[in-house]
Amino acid sequence: MRVIATEVAVAGRHSMSRTLDPRTRPVNALRRFATRCYARQQAYPEGSAMDEQFESRPLLSPEVLGTLITRRTLPSLVRLSVHLGAFTGVIASIVVNAERAWLCAPLSIALAWIWSALFAPFHECTHRTAFRSLVGNHLGAWLTGVPFGMAPSVYRTFHYEHHRYTQDLEKDPELTGAPHYAAWPPSILTWLIANSGYGLLLLKLRPLFGFAIKPQAHWGSFARWAPRIDDPARLVLECRIVLGCWLVFIVAAWSGVPGGGWLLFAAWFTHVFQSLWLAAEHTGLPHSGTILARTRSVVTTPFVQFWLWNMNFHAEHHGWPSIPWHQLPTTHRAVTPQLESLVPGYVALHRGVLSGETLPRGGP
Repeated sequence: MRVIATEVAVAGRHSMSRTLDPRTRPVNALRRFATRCYARQQAYPEGSAMDEQFESRPLLSPEVLGTLITRRTLPSLVRLSVHLGAFTGVIASIVVNAERAWLCAPLSIALAWIWSALFAPFHECTHRTAFRSLVGNHLGAWLTGVPFGMAPSVYRTFHYEHHRYTQDLEKDPELTGAPHYAAWPPSILTWLIANSGYGLLLLKLRPLFGFAIKPQAHWGSFARWAPRIDDPARLVLECRIVLGCWLVFIVAAWSGVPGGGWLLFAAWFTHVFQSLWLAAEHTGLPHSGTILARTRSVVTTPFVQFWLWNMNFHAEHHGWPSIPWHQLPTTHRAVTPQLESLVPGYVALHRGVLSGETLPRGGP
């Protein structure tokens, strides 16, 4: 028995020494992460998407809906690879051509557009409909969430509340956090301010700094939906990681990375693009009625639709959040007659807002 006890003790010391060895810490951390991901995958083998349906009318038969909600990994893998490849490629082009302002100016605008559209796969991955596996959605949410500037756990909780209380002035976190999205700006000046990116930046920065720095007792002061958070410690850690990544980026860009000024400009201008197309989703629509009455879809060009991952079909997404992005065009064709706010393009929408004209319901 003493021999066995000695062997166990020696094995325990060897195991502890391996754990404490700095050379093995990254491996151990990766192993623990993989173990957690595997455990989550076993608990939620299909990725645990938001399975609530907010369109109560039987506009889609159970058979059709069952086909539409089927998740596939390949479409998202290809699209995300192209998207992230373009993102990193344009950044590299700016860094390499930092001394050529005539080239960096248009490149920074292109980067801002690609950067802004990273919100689309981030949104899809937090819904857990981009990939079949939870691990794929988790990884995709991090790869896109850090550039977007929001922790996956924060956006998931925030966004699910938005789905449950769309256009509710008291409960929709998009409206409580950014009231200017409730109605269209009454003048050109207020329209410019609303689409400057300022409001969207505040909508991101308040929870990012708040959760990372403030004690949990004060979370309600900047996030009324905080009681919905199911893992506060994880959320705090995620916010600190995202905040740390952004601080490193800003310091590096500001302190001499070639083309850093252009990268910072793109980081701001991405919020202008995001403001323009996010305003199209619900602004100016009723605060009651069916979900299709409270949400707008936009008929747009294939180019815009590609980068937005079909998020222009926003009413369809709100009606059936469990339908993956690549099935939204099919859903759109099936429910077009029931859409109560369908406009022919983002430019037409904002032109109509600025002119005060009544927007047409149909497509172009």
